[in-house]
Amino acid sequence: MQHEEGISTVRQDDVLKAPFWINRNFALLATGQVISNIGDFVYSMTLMVWVFSLTKSAGAVSGVLLAQYVPMFMLGPLAGVFVDRWNRRTVMLVADAVRTLIALLPLLAPNELRLPAIYVSVFLITSFGRFFMPAKSGVLQAIVSGKELMQASSISQTLSAGALIIGPALSAPLYFSVGPLAALVVNAASYLVSALCIFFIRAPRAALHPYAEREGEASGISVRSVLGELGAGLKFVVSSRVLLALIVMILVAMLGAGALNALDVVFVSKNLHAAPALYGLLNSVVGVGMLVGTLLAALLARRISATQLLTGSMFLLGVGIFIYALQTWYVIALVLAFFMFMPQGGLQVGFGPLFMRSTPPEMMGRAQAMLDVSSSGASLISIGAAGYLGQYLPISWIFSGSALLIVLAGLYGWFALRERRTVPQVAS
Repeated sequence: MQHEEGISTVRQDDVLKAPFWINRNFALLATGQVISNIGDFVYSMTLMVWVFSLTKSAGAVSGVLLAQYVPMFMLGPLAGVFVDRWNRRTVMLVADAVRTLIALLPLLAPNELRLPAIYVSVFLITSFGRFFMPAKSGVLQAIVSGKELMQASSISQTLSAGALIIGPALSAPLYFSVGPLAALVVNAASYLVSALCIFFIRAPRAALHPYAEREGEASGISVRSVLGELGAGLKFVVSSRVLLALIVMILVAMLGAGALNALDVVFVSKNLHAAPALYGLLNSVVGVGMLVGTLLAALLARRISATQLLTGSMFLLGVGIFIYALQTWYVIALVLAFFMFMPQGGLQVGFGPLFMRSTPPEMMGRAQAMLDVSSSGASLISIGAAGYLGQYLPISWIFSGSALLIVLAGLYGWFALRERRTVPQVAS
């Protein structure tokens, strides 16, 4: 794998030497994404509380997450093929424009159809997101050089953690003072702002649309050609030691994380004995911990490899979640959440550079899709199991099992992603 051999050529000393915002294009992309992320967190937190308030059912809450993960599993592979064929910037613009309208769909439904409308809205938003996310990875690869990927990942994760602080903190006050209308409007507006930022990104056409440069825009689309490109992407991922190890690691971790996402609001209510309105505050504290963890990860990235940062963060996150699962007092859980979820800040800082340095631009869409399919498939299993087991088992048991899976993912990644060292041959 010639492309992989270049992974270790980027020195840690190169990290963070560029200006903070790296360049104008990255500043636009990062700004649009942090605003979009704030809207997403306001929207998702509101939906979880809204659905739980309407139904008082863990199964109904799990349904929201199922509506998120099913499109990832169904559309991921095909979306990757077409993202590699199309102009990535155009894909992002169209996806954001359509999601601006879809976010308002639940407001148009009558009361008796409100829950199905929520599920449909989440399903469609996530469906267009399947095209947006690999396209974003391709654009990021086009506007940021290889030695600046660690810095870009650090900035992106820092902004994401900031969005996690702001979004949930806004969601509960908006929901209980104004109602769900505010969250839906905020999310729609955030997609619109993201689209405007993407519109002003400028990059060489060949970087944004590598397929057109390689094959010519006149190339037709047929079932055979799509399946052929899908097979080529799968073959590339399976033959890549780094990408395959990353996918297996994320798959195992998401078998645990899906249950956490599905039952967290129920855990706050039943185990921590807190009102649903306090769910957003807990997530904001998690966001503060992630922000501090991301800043620490950016400093550690100068001294340790991306592999060590990723796998160590995964292991410590699993340990933290295990401790969190045993809590019964909201205030103690609130304090512990800050420390226990700090390692989450290091995950993307370590993951992003490993993934992008291992993937050539013309394969980015399909490689991202394979990753999404693996993680979403594992999440679907985890969410379905959580929704069922939550009716019979204590949630603390389910969370503890999830934490152990995340610990195992970190241990697996530690050994599977170790750099192979060649033994010099001694001349006879």
